[in-house]
Amino acid sequence: MKVIYLKKQVRHESDNGVSVTSLLEEHGSALRRFIRVRSNLNHADCEDIIQLLSERLLRVDNLAELLEGRLNTVRNYLFQIAVNLIIDKKRRDDARRRDDHIDEENVTLMSTVYAPERALEGKHRLWRIQELLNEIKLPYKQAFLLSRVEGKSYQEISDILGVSVSTVEKYISKALLAVRKGVDDNG
Repeated sequence: MKVIYLKKQVRHESDNGVSVTSLLEEHGSALRRFIRVRSNLNHADCEDIIQLLSERLLRVDNLAELLEGRLNTVRNYLFQIAVNLIIDKKRRDDARRRDDHIDEENVTLMSTVYAPERALEGKHRLWRIQELLNEIKLPYKQAFLLSRVEGKSYQEISDILGVSVSTVEKYISKALLAVRKGVDDNG
């Protein structure tokens, strides 16, 4: 998501003549640095906090009187507003579970490969294969399962079953043929 900020040359002043813009120009870089260090926010969120801070200052009715006697604590006042805004943002983000959201750029579209219908179809196919294996001769079934399920070599299977390697190949071939034919017949 791309965010574009447009800056206007507008001088915001409260009713009493105190320029919010001049306050932000004077203390803006320190505020931005404070917000980034204090909250680990990205640039866009930091600018949002600055914007909210300026809105809060504009809503203060007696800003000039409030700041008049505290020229040395103006920065502290601005920092306190920033801290409150950071806390508000954190609470809002927690309530909305913002950290659990995924940017649309990072979302991979769901494939039909893992669709529930496809999983059910796979289970039915496995059940059908199990039925077909139960219908073929026992030596074919044993050779097939030893090869495909347990991963044994043809030589190991021939030792277990007491037959030649070529006979093992024939057993597995006949089992595969029966399974393929039975699966293809049922769709």
